[in-house]
Amino acid sequence: MNDKEEQYAFIHAYSTQYPVIKLVEITKVSRSGYYKWLKRNGNNNQDRFDESLFLYIHKIFTDHRGTVGRKRIKLLLKKEYGLIVNEKRISRIMRKYGIQCKIRRKRFKNRPQPNGIITNILDRNFHAIRPGIKLAIDITYIEVKKSFQKWIYLCAIKDLYNGEIVAYSIGTNQGMKLVYRALDDLKKRGFEKRAILHSDQGTQFTNHRYMKRLQDMGITQSMSRRGNCWDNACIENFFGHLKCEMLCFSQPETVIEVRQAVEAYINYYNNKRIQTKLEMSPVEYRTQVA
Repeated sequence: MNDKEEQYAFIHAYSTQYPVIKLVEITKVSRSGYYKWLKRNGNNNQDRFDESLFLYIHKIFTDHRGTVGRKRIKLLLKKEYGLIVNEKRISRIMRKYGIQCKIRRKRFKNRPQPNGIITNILDRNFHAIRPGIKLAIDITYIEVKKSFQKWIYLCAIKDLYNGEIVAYSIGTNQGMKLVYRALDDLKKRGFEKRAILHSDQGTQFTNHRYMKRLQDMGITQSMSRRGNCWDNACIENFFGHLKCEMLCFSQPETVIEVRQAVEAYINYYNNKRIQTKLEMSPVEYRTQVA
């Protein structure tokens, strides 16, 4: 840079990420000169920089239907546009332009069915070193607005290696057939021998036929402690995102529409929705890292 105005603008743009004293050393301008310029023109240049960055933030926010916050926007700015922006700047720009992520309310089920047979093998160790060795299963319900059928039910199985939903089934009844279809889907997908499948103490998972099915499949059963919802928080986390974010993509009302919306969201969750701890989507992580 030869022009001092450009040098001052450069310092101002990165002053929230790096000390000003270091930036003036790089650009070889005086610190006093920078602060004089800032007093004259800083606010206008800040507005121009914010406006240009807002265009990228707004596109990401729109593409993900308002479901991304500052952390995932930061990762997506770097991934999609090569822009390195800190979270404080992103938060400030979002507040400035009235962008607000739809925040889900954290809810956990409390199912205190007694069961002293199955051990909590997982013991909240949600980390897995490779795919198909630690899995979690649960059932949730989704409201249907235009039908005599008030709810449909989703039984999902999550791989704790990368957070991917590797098997699921959808139905109008939460009986054992719903669970068995999810297990059949998992069997087609594949898993490691003696893989751990963790659940809460729901009636479907304390059912002796379910236990026998896992034994026949070569799966090790693990179960949460009585009334302790945090033991299965890994799968509850997905259900929370589903119920909050799915409605940002569509407004399903009939049984068919809700089913299609759930399937579309699972596809988005697995293939496109970036996870902060992975810095990419579950499928990207499995294919690139594993």
